[in-house]
Amino acid sequence: MKRRALVLTLLHTSPRHVDVFERLFARLTGGDISQDQPEIRLSHLVREDLLQRAIVSGVLPEDTRARAVRILHEATASSDAVLCTCSTLGPAADEANAKTEKPVLRVDRPMAAEAARAGRSIAVLATLKCTLQPTCDLVADEVRHVAEKPDIAPVLVDGAWDAFEAGDTDKMNQLIADSILLAQQAGANVIVLAQASMMDALDGMDMSVPVLTSPAGGLAAAIAAVRAQA
Repeated sequence: MKRRALVLTLLHTSPRHVDVFERLFARLTGGDISQDQPEIRLSHLVREDLLQRAIVSGVLPEDTRARAVRILHEATASSDAVLCTCSTLGPAADEANAKTEKPVLRVDRPMAAEAARAGRSIAVLATLKCTLQPTCDLVADEVRHVAEKPDIAPVLVDGAWDAFEAGDTDKMNQLIADSILLAQQAGANVIVLAQASMMDALDGMDMSVPVLTSPAGGLAAAIAAVRAQA
């Protein structure tokens, strides 16, 4: 008898991320089909309103955080695991994970753990103020597992989010690339890109220090969590 397909639900705050993660999922699972490996299906939730509230406030408001926790928790009813792809909502994912038996993961935790292992002078780049602090907090938490005092430099890439919203990805990527180079020149020995929307800025760049992004590692961890539920 054919086994039930496992379901991994992704919560996004931009519809553009649906295709990004679908393509990444195909790459991560391509050729990985056998009788011993259950099928995994992706399900997508898009809630732009959650991020918009945070953008207006500059931080994640408590009522928005509570709403995100509820949405993530409810998603577990029809899923084997849930992945929050928005770093701004990361704290909500952690809270939801503590309230349910099924895994609720934040996309940026594997990246933060890798940053902690890779270097001691870490630059965290974000295009939104409301994303910068949660990511810095997460990286600091991971660094404390390997060092007493984290050395983390937050960098807000001015104008990049406005370019993203306007559909001018070339401008956004150039602004991010410029900030990456400046962070390296300032002495960072590992650079973290806080948002999934930032990873294309690395195309064509030749870097002498690690520049880390969240989508691949976060999705891989979620796939592993789903398979552990089989």
